[in-house]
Amino acid sequence: MVQAERKHWKHLYAEIVATEICCGCSACIVACPHKVLELRDFDPLQNDGNSPFDNCVHGEEGCSLCAMACLRLGPALDVIEPAVWGARRTDDQAEGAYRSKTLARATDPRILARGQDGGAVTALLAWALDQGELDGALVAAPSEQVPWLDEPKLVRSSEELLATAGSRYTYCSTPLGLKKAAEAKCKNVALVGVSCESTAVRQLAAEGIKRWVRPVKLVIGLMCCETFDYDAFMIGKVEQEMGIPLHEITKVNVKGKVIVTLKSGEDVVIPLKDARPYANEWCHHCPDFAAEHADISCGGLGMEGWTMILVRSATGEDFLNRATAAGVLELRPAEEEPGALGVMDRLARKQRERIDPFDPHANARWVSEQALAAARAEANSAP
Repeated sequence: MVQAERKHWKHLYAEIVATEICCGCSACIVACPHKVLELRDFDPLQNDGNSPFDNCVHGEEGCSLCAMACLRLGPALDVIEPAVWGARRTDDQAEGAYRSKTLARATDPRILARGQDGGAVTALLAWALDQGELDGALVAAPSEQVPWLDEPKLVRSSEELLATAGSRYTYCSTPLGLKKAAEAKCKNVALVGVSCESTAVRQLAAEGIKRWVRPVKLVIGLMCCETFDYDAFMIGKVEQEMGIPLHEITKVNVKGKVIVTLKSGEDVVIPLKDARPYANEWCHHCPDFAAEHADISCGGLGMEGWTMILVRSATGEDFLNRATAAGVLELRPAEEEPGALGVMDRLARKQRERIDPFDPHANARWVSEQALAAARAEANSAP
């Protein structure tokens, strides 16, 4: 029997980074014990400035942790899914397995005002931080230097958390914050991330790279079709094309359309078909709409003021039940919003039809086809 070649950085670079299906989750950077990788424009690249992008001397010597950590290079679903759900996903579970579903919203008016879609995630984390259930939460927080761009942040209190509430819909490599939690010697943290980031945490654990994820006691996944490229969408489309200064924006939401709320109270609507060309390239390869590997998965699904929650694990069930018993969350049956359930089912099934992110050959062909199509379009438009 021929043993499969163990994959190293050169495979990760050639099959994932160079083919533009890397999702920028940063798990490979977190896993690298030699600190030779860094994130540049959401691509992991070597930081010594001398080595070829596709070569790593540490990899040649036997280290393969970056490749093991990559959820696109071959996720350990046979380990991840039983660990979260107790079983493997079946073909009829487009949104992944779950124990129960419910609608939730915060009872605290401050959180309702600041949070997204009812503020359920913020309310749950604020309660856990206040009660000492968690000593930190890894979230996407607004950059202090760049308006409407997120960066990973470790928050240690409910007040810090509230300052980060809301969604920006541009990508943030939240797992990179695992290093901050380790440096702060946190023992119990939650991580909030979109689908790929929820899987990234599980992939690290499944491959035995547990130093960074050992403190993670709760993973909250955000349902996600796609995120927008910051430079192309926020700068190019919103600020330059539409003439909306970013400092005048107070909220961005997606409800079958992109809604940009201004300080004046005015809502500027961008049709989704006009926004989708600005989606990050790697999102076209993501099959997981409903953040299926989280402890609980949350999404607005077109609703106003309520969050749909899928409870996936015993851990998620325990946190949600105790937060509800403490009075920080109001629940009602998910069946009361059949439209939202229909949206979830439709989007989850549609996303399963995307190009297989775990087949580098299919992705290489797709990239080649896109390059050929772009060349033809450019030729046809030439004078």
